[in-house]
Amino acid sequence: MLDHKTLEHLYTLRRRGIKIGLHRTKTLLSKCGDPHNEIPVIHIAGTNGKGSTAAMIASILRELGRKVGLYTSPHLVRFNERIRINGIPIPDEAVASFIEKYKADIDRLGSTFFETTTALTFTHFSRGKVDIAVIEVGLGGRLDSTNVANSVLSVITPIDYDHMNFLGYNIRSITKEKCGILKPGVPVVVSYQHHNVMKYIHQLAEEMRSTLHYAPNKMPVKKMILSENVTSFESNGVKYSIPLLGEHQITNAQSAITACLIFDSTLDKNIIKKGLSSVGWFGRLQILSKNPTVYYDVAHNSHGIKAVLSTLYELHKGKQINCICALKKSKAVDSMVGTLKQYCRLIITTKPEHDGFYEPAVLSQHLNNYGITSNAAQTLTEALNICKQSQLKDGLWLIFGTHYLAKEVYEKFHFPFDNGNI
Repeated sequence: MLDHKTLEHLYTLRRRGIKIGLHRTKTLLSKCGDPHNEIPVIHIAGTNGKGSTAAMIASILRELGRKVGLYTSPHLVRFNERIRINGIPIPDEAVASFIEKYKADIDRLGSTFFETTTALTFTHFSRGKVDIAVIEVGLGGRLDSTNVANSVLSVITPIDYDHMNFLGYNIRSITKEKCGILKPGVPVVVSYQHHNVMKYIHQLAEEMRSTLHYAPNKMPVKKMILSENVTSFESNGVKYSIPLLGEHQITNAQSAITACLIFDSTLDKNIIKKGLSSVGWFGRLQILSKNPTVYYDVAHNSHGIKAVLSTLYELHKGKQINCICALKKSKAVDSMVGTLKQYCRLIITTKPEHDGFYEPAVLSQHLNNYGITSNAAQTLTEALNICKQSQLKDGLWLIFGTHYLAKEVYEKFHFPFDNGNI
């Protein structure tokens, strides 16, 4: 485990909040020898599906024999998950060494947690001599710390409303921020988008003289099959299977395959199939128990929650779903209530031991005001006890809303989360 003092110092940087701009990241990276300039990057932005798409791309390119760096956020259980080379999390020693060496620079610059982590990532990938880095944007795109990347390919996953206090309160503004990762002349892969979003992306890509590749056209889907264990589909005469559930994961797979084919046009279909079939990405419609049936998903905005709930509804023959959820105060709950009312029979609200979340009673009352049956539980343990004692205990349960419940969720369900290679 990471030295407590090192991890504590790293997490204290969160008190500096989110700072917009790239100058601190660039300055800190210059202190590190500008490692980001040495690394070709597949850069991924969007509202939902970034992590899953990144994991799929990384898995396919590993099957190709490339040494692949993967940077995603946030983590589920351990900080080290965020930074991986060929699936192996960054060693504790590498984190501690970086913090010790650059602590004075980090403090002098006032670097945030994410800015520091981004500099650590590029340093680790440079030392590890990765062939390619798959980098997920933290927030937005244009002014996100990861936008210092030397991109060889940009990927835009589905764009919808989220983080409006940073990105703007209309979809055009949000799209512009997300597409801020586009670089002059660098090709861009785009997932399925709402019509107005797609129209604006076309305009932004033209301004950058970036060739736009629309994944649904490149990888048209036929014969989609959803099951409780795997999602399968056919595209261009090839059958693919992914161990991630839901039609939204097919959208992510379309983008991942398209990105990999642009990166290497000689890529064999069997390598793609093997890479997709072996991808691991926890906390996405992950089944934890079968009696009762319990799933966990980190979905935390209206677009993501609708994708998850509609998938469960289809997989379980129209059963209504009982939920345990925790949501940050920054989330637009009003935009979720239509979906929650449609699919959920009961919602138990709770919160993790972390700042910024709705008090369970407040969130529960808010849902009740919309005609959604809801009870409050101060802890996940209490919420699970209600689940066990309920007459609905043999029903279908979904825990959703945040990564911050993950550690406790996995402990409660005795799930061995990280075997050291994802």
